[in-house]
Amino acid sequence: MTGTNGKSNGKTNGHAIPSATTQGASERSSTNIRPPPRAVQDLADSCVRFVERSIGFKLDFEPETLPVLDHYIEKAREETRERKEARPLLAQAVGAYLGEIARRKFQGFWRLEDEHDPRSWRVELEPVYLILRPIELATRALDLPPTPPRDASPIQARKADDEDEDDEDDESEGAEAAAESEATPDEMVAPDPTDDLGPALLELDEDDRAAVAERLALLPPVSDAEYHAPSTHLEVVEIIVETIRARRMAAGMEADAQLEPDDYS
Repeated sequence: MTGTNGKSNGKTNGHAIPSATTQGASERSSTNIRPPPRAVQDLADSCVRFVERSIGFKLDFEPETLPVLDHYIEKAREETRERKEARPLLAQAVGAYLGEIARRKFQGFWRLEDEHDPRSWRVELEPVYLILRPIELATRALDLPPTPPRDASPIQARKADDEDEDDEDDESEGAEAAAESEATPDEMVAPDPTDDLGPALLELDEDDRAAVAERLALLPPVSDAEYHAPSTHLEVVEIIVETIRARRMAAGMEADAQLEPDDYS
């Protein structure tokens, strides 16, 4: 997707959430932020109830609570393994909560073009051109395959196989190892803001892609589960926002573009 990248920099209207033009604007008190659409608020409140009922911790819409949400997702993923029909509502609740945290932290607005398809709901940021799809992220996180037991390392497993199957030739052993590698669900991956498998998790302006990709390439690889964790997602969003801000300042522009909903239309 190609956006405006703040080419209307400095323009404001009544539809945009008020913002400052400094990098510290994202730290503004949440009391000055407009409430989200009712459908989003209801789902986010449901997430708070689900987590409190499950692990006894009450979320408070602060970024520091996201590791708790990470833990809840891991627990819910296992508990719904045999009843996947419960996952859509959980994903919508988790995604709404994550999206609200991101919207409040960075300043932005929700876009619900199809109220009957929450996976398409998105958060559009005001400081820089960046689109988030938190419910899609939560859906993928809950749908991840089981994580292998941590006490059974690949080296230990291979050693046991060798002891039990000494009569197999090297070619057969190599084929088995390759098959096991392909089946490992906890594969290490690097964050990618241009993910195009289904609805993208993150969309940014074409002009920013090279700088963002270069910055994200410096991050260490993480497991698939960690990549889809809400806390990781927020950290990646923060890195992207700061990278775009730095690029804007280097080009002689203000750090924040003060984008409006119409800039994303």
